[in-house]
Amino acid sequence: MKNEQSILDMTRDQWLEARRSGIGGSDAGAILGKNKWRTPLDVYQDKIGSAPATEENEAMYWGRNLEDLVAKEYEIRTGNKIRRNNRIVKHPEHDFIIANLDREIVGKDGILEVKTSRVASDWGDPTTTEIPASYLAQVQHYMAVTGAEFADVAVLISGSDFRIYHIPRHEELIAAMIAAEVKFWNENVLAGVQPDPISATDMKTLWPVDNGETLVTNNGTTKTVAQLKNVKQQIKDLKVDEKDLTVEIQKVMANNSILEDGDGHTLATWKERKSCRFNTKRLKDEAMDIYEKFLVETSGRFFILK
Repeated sequence: MKNEQSILDMTRDQWLEARRSGIGGSDAGAILGKNKWRTPLDVYQDKIGSAPATEENEAMYWGRNLEDLVAKEYEIRTGNKIRRNNRIVKHPEHDFIIANLDREIVGKDGILEVKTSRVASDWGDPTTTEIPASYLAQVQHYMAVTGAEFADVAVLISGSDFRIYHIPRHEELIAAMIAAEVKFWNENVLAGVQPDPISATDMKTLWPVDNGETLVTNNGTTKTVAQLKNVKQQIKDLKVDEKDLTVEIQKVMANNSILEDGDGHTLATWKERKSCRFNTKRLKDEAMDIYEKFLVETSGRFFILK
């Protein structure tokens, strides 16, 4: 592959800096608005160096440590041989569009992406191409950069559900994605123009505190407030319906654990669960000095419709 930069001799800080110098596969879904955990604003702040340092969580830790195991299992189940690339690969036309591949598939025009997941809800049957939208964007991004014709995605779900998805190259999606990435890089990153916020987290990032002043709105925003009130009322009404219907079903079940239809399909379960909860009120009543010792002051903005 052309336009490659070795990462073998890079420190972690150098590797992170190299990733910030362009748009990578994990950025693609966020730029397209298809990532549950990151937004275009997050990507923008990362590229200009203003994003806070990301601390490794449990999911990231286990994903990193299980990568070799999942990759090896892919080899066993498919018979394909794989190898590490150990390079940052650049798009042939846009050198700021880059890829860090998990593995290359030897002797085939394909790449392997390795994942771990705690839940299966976003993953379809392995005979389909139904994978989380952000991962679909990621592997199409890699195919755009490398010219590969397919990507296999090997995923371990909940520690015991191993699946392989075969994702063919999708030219229309690639064209739209590359156009969006080029626009984002030129009109946002290089121009120093932050993208519009699209999530509640974005709002907290941009405006964490209020200034105590009053804003007189226009008719358009007044209409939006009215629409939000209407939606919240509908949700409230549906919650009442949900409660009433739940009670109706529970009355039928009485002390039975499982409810089935005439064909033996489970419709609902109602089983005892035991859990331990910390009794904050008792601690306050019996050991206020200890309670106050561990109090931590926090702050945040609360949005309330009037």
